[in-house]
This record gives sequence, structure tokens and C-alpha cells, in this order.
Amino acid sequence: MERFIVCFCIFCLLFTLVLGVYQPHAFRSWGLDLVRQYQLYRWRLETSRWPAVESGHFVIKYRKGDEENARLVLQEAERVYRPLGEFFGYFPDQKVPISIYTDRASLNRVFGWGNEESAMGVYWAGVLRILSPQAWLGDLSGPERDTAFRERGPVAHEYIHLLVDYKTKGNYPRWLTEGLAQYGEEKIAGADPFTQKVLPLTVSLEELDKRFDDPAWQDYSYGVAKDLVLYLVDRYGSDAVPRLLDALGRGDSLDKAFREATGSGIGRFLSGYERFARAV
Repeated sequence: MERFIVCFCIFCLLFTLVLGVYQPHAFRSWGLDLVRQYQLYRWRLETSRWPAVESGHFVIKYRKGDEENARLVLQEAERVYRPLGEFFGYFPDQKVPISIYTDRASLNRVFGWGNEESAMGVYWAGVLRILSPQAWLGDLSGPERDTAFRERGPVAHEYIHLLVDYKTKGNYPRWLTEGLAQYGEEKIAGADPFTQKVLPLTVSLEELDKRFDDPAWQDYSYGVAKDLVLYLVDRYGSDAVPRLLDALGRGDSLDKAFREATGSGIGRFLSGYERFARAV
């Protein structure tokens, strides 16, 4: 029996090495799925004693006493579920887990962050984590509260990150998912838009991806990511988005995915964007 276990482990190791060499996309997708399963296991442990509310598409875990806010989050998640799924061409095959934290310190502790982080929501490896609306909506109530949460809340933004992650099997650049999240929450989910002059792309896409977490570059990074997606949809139509994500999900490079989705490579796309940014 011991010999069988050793042989089986060796076989699994060899299989993994071969898969990584000859099918890198399949290897990455397989590895990402393992990460998601592990994070879901950790989420279940973390929230095992928390109350829950559920719908046909979401499971919301919350701390005792925060049920009203949990139902507000569930209502918003269900509201955006179908329009976002139709736009991105993807519906999850199981209920999406969401946990709600009563204050920023509790949310930040999950990721080992300090007090300087002020995220209202985070998507990571299949799980959405949301700051309780009570922490920032204050004394608003009734329809005014619902409207404020729809226009300024994080549910649509973080849910789009999940859709992009699953549809592409993790094969996407940071600028694309951040741009799509901003586009989708505003144009499809009805979030409160912010307007700005279209920003020129002053760094490479690879460099842009590294600057989202740099406080000095955050406003620019998020702004130009949104502008790039706005240009993509304006120039090639909304159908280009699910086509692009489908191609990335098959393991295509960003350039090949752009060719399949738009008929143009990434270089031509960026040249067009530069002319667009100068003209507006």
C-alpha cells in the first residue's frame, strides 16, 4: 500500500510537470481552480458561525445584528445578476459567496492590511467581501438608502471582477478587469458615474498593471483603464467584450484575443486610443 501511494504521488508530480510544459494555460487554470477551492474552504471556516441569507444565485454571510444590511446587499446582488451576466456572457454555475464586515478594520484583517486601506469591497479567488453599508450610509433609510447603495456601493464592481476572472480562467491583465468593472457598474448597473477628461496612456500596459496599488498612481491607473474600455466599446461595440474574454479564456495572448474580438491587434488598438484621447 505504501509503495502504491509513493508511485501515485510520483505520477501526479510528473503529470503536473508535463501539463505545465505542454499545456501552460490548462496548468494555470487548474492551479487557479485549486486556489479558489482553498479560499472557499477558508471562507467557510471563517464564516461557519455567521448567520446567512440566500437567494437563487448568492449566499450572504454577515455578523449578528447586521441582517438588514445583508438583505440590502442580497437585493443589490440579485438586481445586477442578470444584466451583468448577459453583457459579459457568463453566469456562475454555483451560488456566489459574499461576506459582510461591520467595519473596515475587520475587512482589512482578512488580507493582512493596515488601517490605511479603505476598500469598500474586495474580490479574491471566487469570494466577494463587502464592507457593511451601515459603515458608510449612516442614517439614510428607505428608498434614499437603496439608491445611495446602488449608486455608490461596491457590489456590481466586485461581482464584475468575479465574472471576468471565471470567464477568462484567470487569463487577464489588471487594467482590463479594472476598466471593465468601472464600465459595467456605471453603464449597466447604474452606479453614480464620475466624469473626467480622457487620459492619454503614458506608460506601457505592463507598467500600468504594476501601478494600481501605488497611491501616487491610483487615480491615473483607474481612470485610464476605464477610458481604454470605453474606447473599446465605442469603437468595436459591446459584443467585443464577451468575445475578448472568451478568447482569453481559451488561453490566447492579449494580442491574439484582441485580433479575434476586434480584427485588430493590441498595437493597433492602442494607436487608435491615442488618437481618440487627443481628439476629445
